[in-house]
Amino acid sequence: MDNKKRKMPACEVCQQPANQTCGGCKSVFYCSRNHQKTAWREHKFQCRPFEIQFSNTAGRYLVATRDIKQGEIILREKAAVSGPRTACTAHCLSCNKKLEPMNVDETLDYYKCSACNWPMCGLKCEKSSVHKEECKLMSSNNYKSTITYKNPEKAEAAYCVIAPLRTLLLKTSNPEQYNSLISLESHVEKRINTQLYSILKTNLVTFIVQVLKLPFDEDTILKIASILDTNSFDVRSPDGVRRFRAIYTTAAMMNHNCTPNTRHIYLGDDYTLALIATVPISKGETLTATYTQVLLSTLDRRKHLYTTKYFHCDCDRCKDETEFDTYLGSIYCSLCARGAGAVEKKPMMVSTDPLNETAPWKCGSCGHCVESRQMFWGNNALKQDLNKMNKKRPEDYETFIKTYSHTLHQKNHLVVQAKLALMQIYGSYEGYSLSELSDELLERKVEICHELLEIADKLEPGWSKFRGSILLELQGAMVMQTKRDFEADKITKSGAQEQLMESMVLLQEAVNILKVEPHMKEALEEKVQELSTLMETTSIEVS
Repeated sequence: MDNKKRKMPACEVCQQPANQTCGGCKSVFYCSRNHQKTAWREHKFQCRPFEIQFSNTAGRYLVATRDIKQGEIILREKAAVSGPRTACTAHCLSCNKKLEPMNVDETLDYYKCSACNWPMCGLKCEKSSVHKEECKLMSSNNYKSTITYKNPEKAEAAYCVIAPLRTLLLKTSNPEQYNSLISLESHVEKRINTQLYSILKTNLVTFIVQVLKLPFDEDTILKIASILDTNSFDVRSPDGVRRFRAIYTTAAMMNHNCTPNTRHIYLGDDYTLALIATVPISKGETLTATYTQVLLSTLDRRKHLYTTKYFHCDCDRCKDETEFDTYLGSIYCSLCARGAGAVEKKPMMVSTDPLNETAPWKCGSCGHCVESRQMFWGNNALKQDLNKMNKKRPEDYETFIKTYSHTLHQKNHLVVQAKLALMQIYGSYEGYSLSELSDELLERKVEICHELLEIADKLEPGWSKFRGSILLELQGAMVMQTKRDFEADKITKSGAQEQLMESMVLLQEAVNILKVEPHMKEALEEKVQELSTLMETTSIEVS
């Protein structure tokens, strides 16, 4: 037996025996709170519960160095560079706000920077530090933007030059930041022969080299453009007024997974990225994010990932032909469906090889096969029908679900997207507020929420925003049902109490998930107040 005393860890500051550990990374020790505070100025840049690892197949990726709790903020990171998307409507180069025209000499146009003529919000944004260096460079080379107001949705290709220009200027102003960016994956060799990069060769390279006379070669400029396309996050303000792209160099190293264990939000006016664990993450586990939309089918997700990020996903969900028993991308077998009764379970068509987009799809019952291109065509045709619908007319979505019920089952990704739209309309839009919904539509909303929760639990488990939003919608509808039933004497006080307590459990989980979302504070407070008031009217105390 070893009778030696275990050696105590040493304080990071004074090397004396330590009895406290850093609450963030759990790997650095201190003898007192004062020494922890003293060391924080240096340690805060390394205080992270993960490390960067490398493999030949995945490149750099993030791995947890300790157990991470559900809901824990893993990383806070400011953008290394940001700017407008490659082609977008007129946006302010400073605050990224979508611009509205003003009356200028009896014509509609945008406010323009007095030096470079780029559309801006106003004088404050014109003088901002983020625009200063690029403006000076363009002005000194007698370049003036030619963007003018034509219509509010006109995309302007000229914006493609701003983010690459800002990245290139970092080589002088912040070499360390520039080196971090230039080391990221680009996939430029795969993009170089695309139509977009043929245009960038003409427009972007010419602008940088000939107009601004910067000392960069074509390869470097196009590599920077490709790094931005590969690694940028699509950043949006909660109200939808601001939208731009930004690279967060550490977060950009996360591996993709179609069932991720993290989600991210943006905090403050500088849009600091906060990475949040949606499920408990064990030490040694890879941190993952999704680069695509969770509610897309495997065919659509893998196509989108290869088109935008140039890799073929082979995660567990993509390898499973049933997509974790949701059959999200499947349809009913047309042959078996003809002979099936109304309530009889109909066999599904599933891919014979989910990781091969050309593989045929086969019925698990009769063996009937269809080619993958038929699935693509049918998918796209129905998707176009769905996208054309009036976003405020629930009857259009209900008709879609009913019309294609012989082909699309209730968990098919197109039906799920229609139901998601219905969940948002019922209870939110004018004429469809919760108080205005009929009992039948209120019950329909509750039914849809339960169905979507089942999908969320399988495809985006844990504290995802998707799950939190559904819980919020569900508890609101359930509260309204309870209120109506209680006032109509359909349920007793004890019955109402039981139902309201069930709603409170759902609300508390929604609050736990969504409380970190800055724009959700008012909505959450309103829901809590609504439930508290109802509990008071039924003599139920809020615990």
